Amino acid sequence: MIRLLLSHQWKEATRSSVWQKNLAVNLVLGFFMLLLLLYVVLLSLFMDKILEQVWPDKDPVAVINGALLYYFLFDLAFRFFMQELPVLGIQPYLHLPVGKGKLVHFVLWKSITSFFNYMSLLLFVPFALKVLPQVYGLTGAWMWVLGLFLITLINNFLTLYFKRQLVEKPLVTFGFLLAIVALATLDYLNLISVGTASGAFFRALGMTPVWVLVPLVLLVAVYLLNYRFLIAHTYPEEIRIRKQSKVGTSAEIGFLQRFGELGTLIGLELKLILRHKRPKSTTMMSVLFMAYGFIFYTQEMYTKGFAMLIFPGIFMTGFMMLSYGQFVPGWQSAHFDALLTKRLSPYTFYLGKFWLFVPACTVAYLVTLLYGLMPGSGVKIMLINTACFLYNIGINTFVVLYLSTYNKKRIDLSKSASFNWQGVGASQFILMLPALLLPILVYLPFGLMDKPWWGIAAVGTLGLLGFLFHRQLLGIVVSRFQREKYAIAAGFRQA
Repeated sequence: MIRLLLSHQWKEATRSSVWQKNLAVNLVLGFFMLLLLLYVVLLSLFMDKILEQVWPDKDPVAVINGALLYYFLFDLAFRFFMQELPVLGIQPYLHLPVGKGKLVHFVLWKSITSFFNYMSLLLFVPFALKVLPQVYGLTGAWMWVLGLFLITLINNFLTLYFKRQLVEKPLVTFGFLLAIVALATLDYLNLISVGTASGAFFRALGMTPVWVLVPLVLLVAVYLLNYRFLIAHTYPEEIRIRKQSKVGTSAEIGFLQRFGELGTLIGLELKLILRHKRPKSTTMMSVLFMAYGFIFYTQEMYTKGFAMLIFPGIFMTGFMMLSYGQFVPGWQSAHFDALLTKRLSPYTFYLGKFWLFVPACTVAYLVTLLYGLMPGSGVKIMLINTACFLYNIGINTFVVLYLSTYNKKRIDLSKSASFNWQGVGASQFILMLPALLLPILVYLPFGLMDKPWWGIAAVGTLGLLGFLFHRQLLGIVVSRFQREKYAIAAGFRQA
């Protein structure tokens, strides 16, 4: 049965028009991928020498042991945005004498072949086999490697479970993400030490092989959690073909449906982000840029004044809105004509974008509040970021949406996210100027009068007023869109 399913998967992949059309591109990308993996292996082989140069007074093995849990936390966050869910067209098999459990096991085991599961092995196994036998002995070194691989698989199945729960029970996923943020915060405040726990566990793993049972038991538990979830959602009535909705045909995100047509639009937008590489990578970059403060706020020359702190405040609390919104409505260019034919109000269309951006900015703002824990200028950073957040949701959202009406360049979502310049035009470059410079210009007169906090208050108040009058501002955007929608559609039809 497994051989038959593998055969079907291979035929499905090789017979698809996408694979045949992009065969040459896949071969080139495969070559560069192999080259990248070779560099990773070489980095692992010389990791002990590199660590001795960076920290000459520390043991390389102790440094690696202390950093591994941090690595796996980052790996878990990275996977959540980048790792694809393994899928199997299960409906054609359900009426056949095939055990449903076998199909679910196949889907779960298929996820083990993910590229992400082997990066940690390539990064640490050569180092382990070179250095650890002299420290823990050959058996201890292999138990260390086995524990490493088991934790990698735990991350794999945790990612699958919480990405699936994002549709069914989003609060479960958000709760898990908040727990990770809370753990990082406690570690930053030195209330707990993830590095100390990591060093103790992996040292024990090498010296006492019985500790490998800990990740093994956790792996079995997470695997069974995924198995039960999939078993509960593979009944024919769970995956039936749904009737066409007002906006389009799609499996719905349950909690959004209480908001009617607006919720459906937001749900479609979220699925577009999750299912396509380019919007997903754009969103992922916004998550990574929230760590920009660790570079900016640690420089005393930047934290002394106020004007310079507005830039990272706008940037971090609004990067997703700025980076993703600059290509609106290009993300829908493939079916833009169909949207125009539906009984869909342009106001509702843009209101859906607005209420997608506001929660995204809110989540980013809540994360940036952690910078308020930094000694010295923490409270100052927190207040400035609050003003910048209000400015983003009250002014910059409408700046982005208004300038989006000048976007007439088509985006092919099936294309790769790397080195892809589709949809990039002059409006994308112009967009950043008012988004980043206008709040500084609002602050500047107060700064020149030596009233910096009045300037920050003015930025925040302007944003709050914009949010309160968002219907009127959105009406301006819609009026501009109504004049340009046919020109936009004509531009999207061009290859």
